[in-house]
Amino acid sequence: MALPAEFIENLRSRITLSDLVGRRVKLVKKGGRMNGLCPFHNEKTPSFYVNDADGFYHCFGCGASGDAISWMRESEGLDFIESVRRLADLAGLQLPDSKPEDAAQAARRRTALDILEAGCRFFEASLQKDSAAEARSYLDRRGLDSETITSFRIGYAPSSGLQAALQQRSFDKQMINTAGLSGISERDGSHYDWFRNRIIFPIENRQGNIIGFGARAMGEAQPKYLNSPEGPTFSKKQVLYGWNQARAKVRAGLPLMLVEGYMDVIAVTRSGVAGALAPLGTALTEQQIQLAWKLHDEPVLCFDGDTAGRKAAGRAVLRLLPLLEPGRSVRLASLPEGKDPDDILQEEGADGLTRILAAALGLADAYWQLSQSGFNLAEPGQRAAFWQVVRDGVRTIAHNQVRAAFVDDMEFRIRQMRAEDRAGGLTRGATIAVRRQRPDTGAAVRFRAALALMVHHPQLQTDYFEELTDLNFGTEDQEAMKKACLDAIIRDPDLDAPALKHHLSSLGYDDLIAELDSSDMTRRLGKPAGALLPAEAAARIDEIIKLASTGARRSHKRPG
Repeated sequence: MALPAEFIENLRSRITLSDLVGRRVKLVKKGGRMNGLCPFHNEKTPSFYVNDADGFYHCFGCGASGDAISWMRESEGLDFIESVRRLADLAGLQLPDSKPEDAAQAARRRTALDILEAGCRFFEASLQKDSAAEARSYLDRRGLDSETITSFRIGYAPSSGLQAALQQRSFDKQMINTAGLSGISERDGSHYDWFRNRIIFPIENRQGNIIGFGARAMGEAQPKYLNSPEGPTFSKKQVLYGWNQARAKVRAGLPLMLVEGYMDVIAVTRSGVAGALAPLGTALTEQQIQLAWKLHDEPVLCFDGDTAGRKAAGRAVLRLLPLLEPGRSVRLASLPEGKDPDDILQEEGADGLTRILAAALGLADAYWQLSQSGFNLAEPGQRAAFWQVVRDGVRTIAHNQVRAAFVDDMEFRIRQMRAEDRAGGLTRGATIAVRRQRPDTGAAVRFRAALALMVHHPQLQTDYFEELTDLNFGTEDQEAMKKACLDAIIRDPDLDAPALKHHLSSLGYDDLIAELDSSDMTRRLGKPAGALLPAEAAARIDEIIKLASTGARRSHKRPG
C-alpha cells in the first residue's frame, strides 16, 4: 500500500514524539531534548534522547534511532502500514485509500518541490539585478544585511521572466501552475507569473524544503502581502514562517516568540534575544500552536500593540485553551500601542525586547485580562457576564488536570472580585487588578532565601526541581524570577552561578539579585549564599521547602 508523501509528512507533524515515547520511557527534560533510559538495551545511565523539534529519537548507547513510525515498528513489533494506521488514529487522521494514482501524486509533489527550489534560486539571483534596486533599498532601510538576506534566502520577483527560466529547465507550464508559481488568466487562458514586482520570502518545511512563498508588494500594489496558493506542498494553516532559524535559536537556549509578520521574525532572529515564528497572514491555528510546541513548551505570543493585535491575541488564547497539557502553555507579551517587535528593536535595541519578554504574562493572567474586554465591571450584570465568559472558556480545556487548575485559579479571582464588591471597592469604570496571595513576613524572607540559594547553587534546582516548581514564591517578581531560574536550568543543566546571574540580569532582575545578596539575607542564611558549601545549601533549601509545605497544609486545613 503506497501512501502519499504529504500524508506521511502531515502525520509526523501532528505527533509529538515525546508523548508517544513517554508511554513506555520515563523522560526528563534536558536542554532542548528529552532524556531517559533506552528501551532497546539495558543501561543504568540514560543515553536515549527524544527531540520533538526534529521528530527524532536516538540512543548514544546502542545506536537505535528513528521517527514516530520507526518507534511504533520497533517498540510494538508492527509493520510499516500498521504503524502508520496506529499513528493516524492517534492524530485523528483518516488513512488515505490506496489508489493507482498515488505514485503519480507523489511524483508530482517531488516535481513541485524541485520547481519551488528552482524558483527560489531565480528570485535570489533577481534581487541582485538593476530591476531590484527599489527592493534592495527597502531591505536596507529595514536594516537587513547581506548575511541575513542569504540566511533567509530573500529574493525578488521581477515583472516577468520566471516562467521562461523554469521552462528552460524542462518544467512544463501545468506543473509550474501546480507548484503555485503561475496563474491562469480567466480571459484567454494564458499563464502569468503569480508573483510580480515583489520581495520574496521563501517558506520552508521542517526538512528545509521550499514549500511556498510569501511576497511583499513594492509601491501601492494590492494586496500588500501575497502567499503561494494552496497546493500539493503548501497549506498556510499548517505552516509557520522561520522554522529552521527558530529551531537553531531555541537549541541555543533562547526563548521562542510567535509574532505577526516576516520582518518581525527576521528582526527578532537577528537580535539574538529569541527565536521567532509567524503565521502566514492568518489567525494562529491549532496546527500552528502544536507545531510551535514542538520547539518550545512555553512560547511567547507577541502580537502588534494595536486593537487588531489585541483581538488577535484574544482569539489565539481561546483557540489554544482546549489544547493545553501539563507543561505546555504560552505567555503573552504586551507591546506599546502601534508598535511591533521590529519597531521595538529599531528604537530600543535588544534590551527593549528583552524587557518586554521578561514582563510577559502567564496564560492565566493574560486570559483573565483579555476576557475583560467589552465589559463595564462597575455594573453587577456586566461582572456576572464577564465571569460566565471566563468560566465558559476554561470549560473548553480538554485535559482534566489542567482544566481543574484553571478552574481553581479563575474561581479564586472571582471570589476576590466579590469580596471587593462587598467591601465597596468597585467604582464605576474601574479595572479589576488581580490580587495575589502573599505569605506572611517570615515566609517572604524564606522564599527570598530560597531564591538566593537557587542563584548561587544552580545544581539545587535539578535536585529539588519538582518541589520548587510546586511552591508559589508569593510575590509576582519572586515567582517570575524563580520560573526564570528553572527555565534556564532546563535549557542548560550545566549552567553555573555566574552564567545564571548574567542570564537573570539580562532579564531585568538586577535589583532583586542585589536584594538576595544583602546583609539581611546573609544573616538569614548564616553566611553569604555563595559561601555555603553544597551540603549546607542543600540543607537550607530542604528546610525552606519543608516549612513552606507545612504552612501550605496548615492554610488549607478546614476548621472543626
